[in-house]
Amino acid sequence: MAAPGGVLDVLVVGAGFAGICAGKRLLDAGIDEFLIVEKSAGIGGTWWENTYPGAACDVPSHLYCFSFAPNPEWSRKYSPRPEIQAYLARCVDRFGLRKYLAHDRDLRRLEFLDERGLWRAHFADGQVIDARHVILGSGGLHEPKLPEIPGIESFSGRWMHSAQWQKGFNLNGLRVAIVGSAASAIQILPAIAPRVASATLFQRTPNYILPREDRAYSAREKWLFRHVPGLLRLYRSFIFLRMDLLLYPITREVSGLRGRARRMMLRFMRTQVRDPSLHAKLTPDYEMGCKRILISDDFFASFNRSNVELVTTAISGIEESGVRTRDGRLHEVDLIVYATGFDLEGHMRDIDVRGPGGLSLAEQWSDIPAAYNGCCVPGMPNLYLVTGPNTGVGTTSIVFMIEQEVRYILKCIRRAGRRHLLSVQPETFSRYNALLQQALQHTVWASGCHSWYRREDGRISTLYPWSARRFWAQLRRFRRSDFEVKQLPDHIKQ
Repeated sequence: MAAPGGVLDVLVVGAGFAGICAGKRLLDAGIDEFLIVEKSAGIGGTWWENTYPGAACDVPSHLYCFSFAPNPEWSRKYSPRPEIQAYLARCVDRFGLRKYLAHDRDLRRLEFLDERGLWRAHFADGQVIDARHVILGSGGLHEPKLPEIPGIESFSGRWMHSAQWQKGFNLNGLRVAIVGSAASAIQILPAIAPRVASATLFQRTPNYILPREDRAYSAREKWLFRHVPGLLRLYRSFIFLRMDLLLYPITREVSGLRGRARRMMLRFMRTQVRDPSLHAKLTPDYEMGCKRILISDDFFASFNRSNVELVTTAISGIEESGVRTRDGRLHEVDLIVYATGFDLEGHMRDIDVRGPGGLSLAEQWSDIPAAYNGCCVPGMPNLYLVTGPNTGVGTTSIVFMIEQEVRYILKCIRRAGRRHLLSVQPETFSRYNALLQQALQHTVWASGCHSWYRREDGRISTLYPWSARRFWAQLRRFRRSDFEVKQLPDHIKQ
């Protein structure tokens, strides 16, 4: 790290997968004057923040880890949150990153100092740090989004968003309402149903939910992972190719696999849910893949419990004692859990970024968030996003995407060094995003359903439209002509 009061070569924001990967690759490149700042008190990003019951990953564990740090000790095919967070903490120690970490650093503002060619970071506690390059590695699953329901503040009981779960909260014997039925809700419901007096799930739209087929790894399997050379790499490649060859085609505008997958989902749901009156309520009426496809082994079976109820009537408001639906019924509860997702576009604007001449990133993104290769924005030199616009995926591991982005960002940093400012050419940026938006219109995400993927104007700022293999090939290439590289004048002292 740079000495106190000095200038960092690189400031890394976030201590989740992206920040840890960036730190490891910076050290590999011989760059050791950097700092990783994290707003929370712990390591793991999403996996530190999200502690709700049942939290687990929906990507197989052996692909949801770094390729350079395989983990033969995963307990299950899909590991739970505590294991993932512990894995990331071990990676920090293994790669010697502890001394480069600063916790409880809430970044509020980034401003480019024209007279010095540096970025200045302003933190909530008043601290200021200067750096030649900034890597924004904070993910999208940390800004909770509450629903716009009348009377939400009038409830006299307890309420919490799934992403702000109160650790140690005792659920036993409570009447619980879960508002939302997507990724976090389908994990929470099975986890709490055996403990609560009642659990009422308020579903606005049914989801396509396929079996997770989770299982524990045997002691023999873990022994083989530890001792057979190349086995973990081979297994990881198998998972990667299976997802890219089977799941990616489902996202295309025309897909023969989609009908087969829909029939599989419906058979799974009908065999799991014993009450036939619920089948229609749990059957989506939109194209499979238009909304995120979910996986769970035990969500559907939860509705066989006498203390679990599915409510599909729209919510009209929250009252002092519970949730009122439009049929006039009041559902009296002790706790409301809002499993209503995250503000994925908002997280890209939650830091006030001001580039050269005071150019505001928020204003530049007032129409739609966009970047070149997901990481570079015109007019913002030496500033990089790891999981920026259009890097979201539902057909591979986000850790794979992060590794490709970080490798590409390191190429940018090496090219710019300490005395150059590198930013993407506006023409390159515009050409790339026009091609990307055109490709997105030929995916199932543009088929017309209402989802957080698709904006009101039909454009999509979150998802990558092509395969994981294409992303790998795309970011392997670094074209000097795609960038404007300016050398700092000799009189500028950093």
